[in-house]
Amino acid sequence: MPGERPQDSVGWQAPGQPPVQPGGWQPPVGWSPQQPPPYGAPPQGQQAQYPGAQQYPGAAQYPGAAGGYPGPAQYGPAPGSQPYPGAPPYGAPGVGPYGPGPGYPPPGQPQPYGQPGYPPYGQQGYQPYPPQPYGHPQFGVKEPRVVPAPVGTPFHRMARTPAHRWWRPVVGSIVLGLLAMFTTIFIIVVWDIISPNDVTDDDSGVFFNNPTEDIASNLVLLGVLTPLVLLTVRWIQRRPAFSVASVLQKIRWRWLALCCLPGLAYLVLNIALGNAFDALFPNTDTGTDTGDDGSWVGWAHFVVPALVILVLVPFQSAAEEFVFRGWLVQAVGAYGPDNTDGRPFVRQLKRLFRSPWPALVVSSVAFVFGHGYTGWAMADIFLFAMTVGWLTIRTGGLETGIALHSINNIIAFMIPAALGQLSDWSDQGGAHWSVFVLDLPCIALYAAGVLWLAKRNNIAQVSR
Repeated sequence: MPGERPQDSVGWQAPGQPPVQPGGWQPPVGWSPQQPPPYGAPPQGQQAQYPGAQQYPGAAQYPGAAGGYPGPAQYGPAPGSQPYPGAPPYGAPGVGPYGPGPGYPPPGQPQPYGQPGYPPYGQQGYQPYPPQPYGHPQFGVKEPRVVPAPVGTPFHRMARTPAHRWWRPVVGSIVLGLLAMFTTIFIIVVWDIISPNDVTDDDSGVFFNNPTEDIASNLVLLGVLTPLVLLTVRWIQRRPAFSVASVLQKIRWRWLALCCLPGLAYLVLNIALGNAFDALFPNTDTGTDTGDDGSWVGWAHFVVPALVILVLVPFQSAAEEFVFRGWLVQAVGAYGPDNTDGRPFVRQLKRLFRSPWPALVVSSVAFVFGHGYTGWAMADIFLFAMTVGWLTIRTGGLETGIALHSINNIIAFMIPAALGQLSDWSDQGGAHWSVFVLDLPCIALYAAGVLWLAKRNNIAQVSR
């Protein structure tokens, strides 16, 4: 633009001013001799020299312009100028902003940054670390003992943590079995010492001659599996112990209480359908009628067994859920791959093992063979295990299984206790096909109620 000052011109003059010889000082545009000289201008009759001119602090020199024009403040102090009286000039070794530190080569030469004798590595020089695993002591970071699953992990893959190794579920299952065996022996020996009743010598599965004490001992032996599972999860798999309970690493007590509502609906519908079937087909032996050979024993004989059942059955039911829907589902689910890349067949196979269905099938089959049922009763208990396992995945925790399992087992124990048949509590045989068929709408009602409540209460399905 006309009248503007060229950045690198020599002998530039302001409009209307006489020409200035190269090397002389030029006033800025608009300055007149009647005004005081600008900040950084040399005394009258002297010329600014570049470099090394002793300017006022902060008076910047425009590099590259003949005569050393005073430039804008953003250029900073000129090399050679002093930051304060008596100080070494800018550009001297160790004085910024232009000068390098002691021992550096002059500007324009290669700067051996990071070599011995130069910062930031000091006299030892740059020593690159070889690749080390996470938590190596060389880095000053210790790997945590307990490693949780990543955020967004579904329930069946909660054991797939950064600390997961292929052998951990296998070793954990062996350790859990050994702990259960030694704990069972220890409890039986101690119970026999302090119990006034004798221990039976037969192989019927009955420990004590007193039915109430026998059922109490069996419920305790199953109930202690819960702390054993928590210990195995924490010790072998190196993850939070209650990550086996839910994706939030805790038992959600409010959600557990809510699940009891559809559980009661399941129970009412099951009893109603059973009575309706017996009324329509009175001559059909379903294998579940316990009222023909028993009668009410009275409150005096019912209170103690009822209290034992109410107190211990929830622990027994929860322990079975921790073992089958907790430990076993997550142990199998841990083997699902992290990605599904590959050819179409390989991709589909990876997706299958990444899904919860292999874990549900394995745990449900193990649950069936963990009981003594036969025939249609096996099909019925497999249906129960698959449904409860699927709801466990959908709701991110064991609460749905614990609720239904506890309600079902409490009624299963209470009826024999009320009818004086508590000694036959361990008999697990076959059942009529109607038991399986009538259980289908009941289990469907429970699943629908749980899913509706889970959606309404925004129950977490993955880890947060």
